[in-house]
Amino acid sequence: MARARIGIRCTALLLIAFILAACGGSGQVSINIGTPAAGALAVVITGLPAGTSGDVTVNGPAGFRQRLGSSATLSGLASGIYTVAAAGVLSGSAAFTPQPATQQVTVGNGTASVTVTYGASQPFALALQEVASGLAAPVFLTAPANDARMFIVERAGRIRIMQGGTLLATPFLDISTLTTTDGERGLLSMAFDPAYAANGRFYVYYTDTAGNITIARYQVSASNPNVADPAATVLLTIPHPDFSNHNGGLLAFGPDGMLYLGTGDGGGAGDPSGNAQNLDSLLGKLLRIDVNGGQPYAIPPGNPFAGQPGRRGEIWASGLRNPWRFAFDSAEGTLYIADVGQALREEIDVVASATGGQNYGWNRLEGSACFGAPTCSTQGISQPQLEYGHDANGGCAVVGGYVYRGSAMPPLRGRYLYSDLCSGWLRSFAFRDAAAEQLDWGVTIPGSVLSFGTDAQGEIYVLADTFASSGSGKVYRIVERSAP
Repeated sequence: MARARIGIRCTALLLIAFILAACGGSGQVSINIGTPAAGALAVVITGLPAGTSGDVTVNGPAGFRQRLGSSATLSGLASGIYTVAAAGVLSGSAAFTPQPATQQVTVGNGTASVTVTYGASQPFALALQEVASGLAAPVFLTAPANDARMFIVERAGRIRIMQGGTLLATPFLDISTLTTTDGERGLLSMAFDPAYAANGRFYVYYTDTAGNITIARYQVSASNPNVADPAATVLLTIPHPDFSNHNGGLLAFGPDGMLYLGTGDGGGAGDPSGNAQNLDSLLGKLLRIDVNGGQPYAIPPGNPFAGQPGRRGEIWASGLRNPWRFAFDSAEGTLYIADVGQALREEIDVVASATGGQNYGWNRLEGSACFGAPTCSTQGISQPQLEYGHDANGGCAVVGGYVYRGSAMPPLRGRYLYSDLCSGWLRSFAFRDAAAEQLDWGVTIPGSVLSFGTDAQGEIYVLADTFASSGSGKVYRIVERSAP
């Protein structure tokens, strides 16, 4: 089994508390939050096995927020009412439920205290439930808000609709004449406008017949909600002529309403053109644009390089090799980027979604290791939160998924699910401020894993293809495994 090295980067404020959580300690520490004040709050977390972190968030006056994985005393607190909310956690195949899940405590002079007790529930495991078949290289799945349909992207240029358990014969959109499937090219993803119910707009990410990355806007037809108007407005074209690989492939709206695009470094081995570190290139980047602020789009003034000569204002983050998939977790305000490595390492980066300007290191580093040289400078580089190697069971290319926020499987909430193109295992980790706690679910996904997707209810799906025939692609829903 692959050995995933979990990077733990603690801020000075959280260092002591999270050493205990990451290393399995059970003692109680004191955290001084700010300037000396009269109030303190002792939070005691009990009932978990050694080495298992809790998930407790303390919210208080003036926007105070502190997340804890182990028992701690918070000092220097302003007087007022504090809410202590605990989420369920997983340890191996057991789900632990907090009692009570939410409680309030008044902090004044002296030290108030609160106890969160976890109790084991029934064993919890995951399985796959096939929901669609007969697809050709399904590479993405999504849905508009409050919509029971699912929209499945086929790489050859078609978007199919799954409605009421049936895959509709007529595509929602067919742009197969505009793209090719050589190398890693094709129609790679789509995103519905947050106001789709009112304006009918959606966006697609594809490579044109010359290989250039293309971002285009379409609209649903006025007469049929299951068919799109074929007229398009191209918002952005990024030249990508030399190699057919490393096209990136995802566009998604962030919680701020901006459209984000993950682009590859332009292809070839080792980023021969140096695009990922070049701030005058849109390749090897995470881009952020405002599709409602101008024509064809506007550059948000909060972008880190907006208005700077020699630097593209669209850039939100740099130093990426091939961010095939990324995901926002609006509940925690975080962004997950699964960046495909070259020959040795796969990485997943986690950052506050409102923080731009990160450099993720490629091609100076592959994961946390220097690339092409025995030593290198890591100054200004954002290190991965999780990485794994290309050993016999490790895989070849990370396929990023989503943080589960659905309602069908409460023990899974807050965990980020991901897989690998070659190995097909299903893994997850819970990112708790400064630590990534990994879990392998013992599930093997048939065929080559191509992508994950979510429906409007927040349930997660995985898409794969055996390529045994032109219609061997399938979609599986991730579900709780029934007890034997």
